[in-house]
Amino acid sequence: MTSDDFLLQLERYLTARRLGSTALAQYDRGPVGKAFLAPIADALARLSNDFTRARQALTEAASGDYWRDARRLAYLFHFLPRNYVKAAWVLAETGRHARLAQELAAKSRFAILDIGCGPGTASLATLNFLAALRPTAFGVSVALVEASPTAAQEAAELLRQAVAWLNAERREAITIHIAPQVGDAAQAQSYLPSDGADFIWLSNVLNETLLESPAASVAAPDWVTTLAREGLAPDGGLYVIEPALRETARAAMKLRDALLASDSTLQVFAPCTADGPCRLLAQRPARDWCHVSLTWQPPPLVAQLDSLTGLRSQAQKFFYFVLRRDGKRAAEPRQGWSAWRVIGDLQREKGREKRLACGPDRCALLTRFKRDRRPENAPFSKAERGDILWLSESPAPLADELRLSPGARVERQSPIERLME
Repeated sequence: MTSDDFLLQLERYLTARRLGSTALAQYDRGPVGKAFLAPIADALARLSNDFTRARQALTEAASGDYWRDARRLAYLFHFLPRNYVKAAWVLAETGRHARLAQELAAKSRFAILDIGCGPGTASLATLNFLAALRPTAFGVSVALVEASPTAAQEAAELLRQAVAWLNAERREAITIHIAPQVGDAAQAQSYLPSDGADFIWLSNVLNETLLESPAASVAAPDWVTTLAREGLAPDGGLYVIEPALRETARAAMKLRDALLASDSTLQVFAPCTADGPCRLLAQRPARDWCHVSLTWQPPPLVAQLDSLTGLRSQAQKFFYFVLRRDGKRAAEPRQGWSAWRVIGDLQREKGREKRLACGPDRCALLTRFKRDRRPENAPFSKAERGDILWLSESPAPLADELRLSPGARVERQSPIERLME
């Protein structure tokens, strides 16, 4: 099932389940009435403020569990779809790796460990991803770890529904075992699968602990190290997604380096295109941080809530990294080519274009002079944040930048061209 079909199915289900048959009839005909969405929009404005400007409120006992009040619907109808497309984007990069996709397609059992799962967003994306890879029968075990019992219950319900939707389109069934666990992230080692997890998800979790812990800039918290060392299957991946905020992204980048330093068997699958410490942290000013921007067409209710609140969902920005032990990376080495991850928007100046990118040994501004424009290097200007640019010739030093060689060929590698468009 495509991401757009899945999210439309999910939105329709939530409309029927949470708003009732009248709202569902309106949804099927066209826009849902403001009488249904106005209370959700009010709660969404509050929740958005909590996530961005008043984060301390989320940790206060009186208001921290937004699953217990009207903000629950705001999260389900707005943040769940937005976070789903982020996870789908990261998984799409996994699926683009031909050998890894073949290995996953050959398996018949999968284990997912979803820490701080919320409504199970990352697990839902993983389930749909696996269904697309494996047309034959397979089984999935999902361990959901969440501090809010209401959110854990919501996640289990949505995962059961997702299996029913997917199986309705398949010849051979998906079976699922769901184990909701109420607990915080620091207790996650208590729920490790016996044979390791194929997918460990920390989606929008680390920002709630990293900024509170000054030591995060030096060493990874013990529970994260334990997850990577003891919870990951030999051919599994640790998937981390964080908000595209400077402080949270840079803290997560430092944690990534700390994890690699503490376990020599771990390697970066993405976004880095080479081994070693983060080049951006070492070589760029503190104002810079790594993040992705993807463009999608939001489903109807997300678009309606955007209109009511003034929020903008069409461009989703986030930071991520994926660690593995099997040596695979999204940018597998190619003889004679170098891989550069685009982490900056295209900047146009008189006579030149430039963009920030991380490559084999440095993070720098790649510059292409307008006089050097050719069809062979056209992908340079078409790439988006998160894409990989393959260069057939190494760029040359140019002051504190790097100049694209006039004769270089450029190829663009994008995890996914479009979502819901």
